[in-house]
Amino acid sequence: MLPLPRPILQILEKFWRWGVVQKRRKDGRRIRSGEWPLKLPVPVISVGNITVGGTGKTPTVIALARAWQQQGGHPGILSRGYRSGPDGNDEYRMLKEALPLVPHVQHKDRFHAGKLLLLNHPETDLILLDDGFQHRRLYRDLNLLLCDASDPFGGGYCLPLGRLREPVDAVKRAGHILLTRAERCRADWLDQVSAYFRQNHPDIPVSRCATTATGLETLDGDHVSNPDVGHWLAFSAIGDPSGFRHTLEKFGLKVAKEVRYRDHHHFSALDMSRLASTANKSDCTGLVCTAKDAVKVRELELPAEVRQRIHVLGIDLDLPAETILRGFNRD
Repeated sequence: MLPLPRPILQILEKFWRWGVVQKRRKDGRRIRSGEWPLKLPVPVISVGNITVGGTGKTPTVIALARAWQQQGGHPGILSRGYRSGPDGNDEYRMLKEALPLVPHVQHKDRFHAGKLLLLNHPETDLILLDDGFQHRRLYRDLNLLLCDASDPFGGGYCLPLGRLREPVDAVKRAGHILLTRAERCRADWLDQVSAYFRQNHPDIPVSRCATTATGLETLDGDHVSNPDVGHWLAFSAIGDPSGFRHTLEKFGLKVAKEVRYRDHHHFSALDMSRLASTANKSDCTGLVCTAKDAVKVRELELPAEVRQRIHVLGIDLDLPAETILRGFNRD
């Protein structure tokens, strides 16, 4: 599909902004009347952003949940379940694999989902609201706003001209700003971005977070020691595939071929067969994907020779979890 001319995108962007303003007014009336926000009996931390595309929300939720568990806590997770099937969407399944003991409920009514989670898991003492920055109905004790450090405002325009979900003045709703993917930026750029937020929003703490690769695993979860750096075919269906490639290359893998699918793409056995064929033609060592993609690929019935060639890149976040969780003591 050919991109629309910029004048048309500018008109459509104005309509998007108008829609955001109308939603804000509607939400504001409910908040001023006392109808919203609805409060759950345990603290809630919302993890969200103001741009479309990946900023690392799901890995951040995983890191915060693990940090809370290490403190002896019992976290739970709520999410809307965008493009969710009977078994949840890909983020749901990724979180289940990474946090098998953490209850997670997906429902568009996050307050109802929270009550259900607490009913079935009364030991829960902290709830993480995944992708909740635009959700105003549920009260949160902390609004954690994730911004890609390399491009915090998605080009400065709302959809479809830029990548902003809402205008940048939404930053004022944040309780803490986390600059993600800091490893992709020069130190002077990081200082400049941090200074911008501190000057314009002096009351909002600003932290940085970097993504690091932990190694390769087979599709069945076995660690690969001393992987061949070779030439790899990288495939992904995520919001920010360029970030995936950057992490691969920083880990030392040579990406000879890259195939990008639409975010939340449902992989098929035919997709994998075609990817394997492309890898063969490009003399690739193997195929590599993200953990988010792997939860869908793992469920496919694949020939052994294809399955054995698919690998998963593990990642970890250098996240200031203690700083973010500081106000949520378990006394």
